[in-house]
Amino acid sequence: MKLLPLVLLTPVLALAQTSFPTPVLSSLQPLGGQPGSTVELAVKGSDLDGLAGVILSPNPGASVTAQPKLDAKGQPVANTLVMTLPKNLRPGTYELRVTGTYGVSNPRVFQIGPQAVATSPGGNTSPETAQDLAADTAVHGVFKSSAPHWFAFEGKKGQRLLAVFDGAAFAVPTRLNGALQEIGGRELARLRDGLLDTVLPADGRYRLKIHDLMFGSGDAFGYRLCQTTGPVVWAAGKNRVYGWNLPDGEVVEGLNVRQGPPLERVTGETAAVLASSSPLPPLTLPNETEDPAQPVPEAATPLAIGQSHGGWFPANGAARRFDLAFKKGDRFVLELESALAGFPTDPLLLIENLRKEANGAETLTAQAEVNDAPGIAPAPSVARVPLLDPSYAFEAKADGLFRISISDPLNAANGRRHPYILRARPLDHASPEGGLAIQATLPRAAATGPHEVGSANVWRGGIGVVEVALPLRTSMSPPLELTCTGLPAGLTFLGGFAGKGQRTAWLAFQAAADAPPGAGTLALPLRSLHLNAAVRDTNRENLSTFTGGPPALGVVDQAAPARLEVAAVVEVKAGAKVEIPVKAHRHSACTEALTLKVLGFGDPAKAPTVTIPAKAGDGKLTLDTKALGLSAGEYGFLLQGPAKQPVRRNAAQVVAAEQAAQKATAEQTAAKKALETARAALAKATDPAARPAAETAVKTAEQQLAAADKAKAAADKAAKDLAAKNPPKDAVFAVYSNPVRLRVQ
Repeated sequence: MKLLPLVLLTPVLALAQTSFPTPVLSSLQPLGGQPGSTVELAVKGSDLDGLAGVILSPNPGASVTAQPKLDAKGQPVANTLVMTLPKNLRPGTYELRVTGTYGVSNPRVFQIGPQAVATSPGGNTSPETAQDLAADTAVHGVFKSSAPHWFAFEGKKGQRLLAVFDGAAFAVPTRLNGALQEIGGRELARLRDGLLDTVLPADGRYRLKIHDLMFGSGDAFGYRLCQTTGPVVWAAGKNRVYGWNLPDGEVVEGLNVRQGPPLERVTGETAAVLASSSPLPPLTLPNETEDPAQPVPEAATPLAIGQSHGGWFPANGAARRFDLAFKKGDRFVLELESALAGFPTDPLLLIENLRKEANGAETLTAQAEVNDAPGIAPAPSVARVPLLDPSYAFEAKADGLFRISISDPLNAANGRRHPYILRARPLDHASPEGGLAIQATLPRAAATGPHEVGSANVWRGGIGVVEVALPLRTSMSPPLELTCTGLPAGLTFLGGFAGKGQRTAWLAFQAAADAPPGAGTLALPLRSLHLNAAVRDTNRENLSTFTGGPPALGVVDQAAPARLEVAAVVEVKAGAKVEIPVKAHRHSACTEALTLKVLGFGDPAKAPTVTIPAKAGDGKLTLDTKALGLSAGEYGFLLQGPAKQPVRRNAAQVVAAEQAAQKATAEQTAAKKALETARAALAKATDPAARPAAETAVKTAEQQLAAADKAKAAADKAAKDLAAKNPPKDAVFAVYSNPVRLRVQ
């Protein structure tokens, strides 16, 4: 059985060793482009060696190519790619990852749009140096200093102008503020909350000043400000969009989501076109069951088990009410989802028992009030998992009727309204709704961090793991089987499983020993949660995340440090202990003891462990079902731990230099032999007529040997210098076992 562990590196163990190379993309510029254009992509990050290309996901429907930019000498320019965007590329918001020597990076947000593109020079820091723009332009820039950027344009009287940029949607720390001015300096409108919306009072020239809210600066503080006289979509659903300045849009009075005018909506075939070309990356609307323009019904709406209801929270903290009838033996879960979809909400779910009297009077008694979902244990690798959406599981002991009230107190004070979806799901129907795929890492050194940005790559002969947080599941949730397709070549899916009541699962992928390097986006019914930037201490820094599509997985053509074998299925009686053999097949350089922890049962700090001694290959894991509180059922877990071995960076270049030195040595040996042969021939040349040719041959051989000596010395020095610059250093890997199913009888 070939069960090989993944090497997903993270420096969270507070050890002295160097972290193993894992490509991290911290910023890119520009943040978007036009179909049919060529974009010079400047990237920043770590371990971006050997940049070879990009991956756009979801599938853009057209082939996007990228290659390193070359300088005048034909050498790659550091951290720069030239990307060609075909004309038939679909407009929209994508996740862009780069690929290189160490696999595929984490994603950054990149937008394809029809807007003309301009680049801020960075020196436009005063009204006098304002950059000229056309009225409809997407301008890219980076705040290299705290100074604002100024732009100027010609406007027409009565023209509705919008300027938009949502830094959170682009996974950057930039929060734009600004002001629109007449040339004389009179302020006409403010850019707040990522939106400026105004009607120009006259023909003439105008200036726009923008800056980060906290005047932040640096490579990460990029922006893609779209100044437009066209439509801006805020959220999109099936054949329906909401936004501002929509063609033939219907204003929905009282439907405000940020400072500024209420939302407009358009329904029909044009909705999809508007959404794809919007300068603001649209949020995804749930299927609407009711019209937000209509008053909230006074009477409760009937809701049955197996149904869902999509709508908008009432304004001013009012509650939307539903009645759910159930029978004895019914098992169901109520899920209220909004924050997980990206909306700035904190929903409240109130459940009361309802009794109706013969005279029509109603009596309500409290059943449960659920605000945030409980914390997930073990805590996911990215701690900032949205847990603001409540869920409640119930098993009926008798017939009854629930009065369900939902509200959004967070937005009650400011009159804002956002969408939600309420589900009454049969408890026996397992679903990954709300699941978030996360880059797995080793446990943090402390609860406050450090938190590292990672990327999912499987090394040859290794097992890669993607962690899945399932915040909407409850302690009563049934087992859940997760499936995955669309793997890169050379990878095999080993399975993913969340047992009874488990709210975390792990997807495991094994790379063949000869797996070709490559990367691809996984076909999963899950979204992904990504950390925007590394954080050393959450007491001092904000932990910022963004939610994207399914995760990507890469294959690196270097060997893993170890491989673990554990039985895929283990059976034990409730209350009993079980010993599970664990086998480690080591790389010759991986000799230290392996301490492996169980992931899947509660607090990792108190999880069972198994230690495989230094240079040994066998260990035994003991699980005590009584101590773990495991009742009858099927559960999923795996083993995780650090493994250390020396790693030489730029190993391919070092090997190439050593091979070049070996070749130079062989050529020197051949040149020496040729000289010996030429001299022997000269010694035998007794005919005076033959001696000049023999002497010339000796002279030529001497010159060739001198050149070979010089080439060998240069090749030896190059190999020695490169090896000295890239000495082997101890690196810490995270190694994982295959998933294990524990069947408690």
